[in-house]
Amino acid sequence: MHLFEAAIDLLSYATYLKCEGKDYKSENLLSLSGVYQPKKEMKDSKIPIALTTFLSANPQIKTIVLHLDNDKVGRLCTATLKELLQKDYKIVDDPPPVGKDFNDFLLSYLKIARPKLKRERSDVR
Repeated sequence: MHLFEAAIDLLSYATYLKCEGKDYKSENLLSLSGVYQPKKEMKDSKIPIALTTFLSANPQIKTIVLHLDNDKVGRLCTATLKELLQKDYKIVDDPPPVGKDFNDFLLSYLKIARPKLKRERSDVR
């Protein structure tokens, strides 16, 4: 199964698979619907409810591919989930190869520039 922080990343990954001619519908894809915040001590952290529910409903799952973000929080979440799940599942860390998340990667893959936000200057002259 493939695990993402947000729905947009899951959808971006599915779009990437489709662009590559792969059947995204045959994959088990799950979004945590936001950032998973582990405890200060990894051993005290719990597995997100969306993931535990999915895994209990799908006992055939043996491998979990973590596609979490390339930022501090995403990397911490990856390390924590690897620690918590490694005794029961094969864990694969597969962050996006380009950008912060899979949506950034998809935009890069499709050669679409991310729009820049215009910021107003507070020191108008």
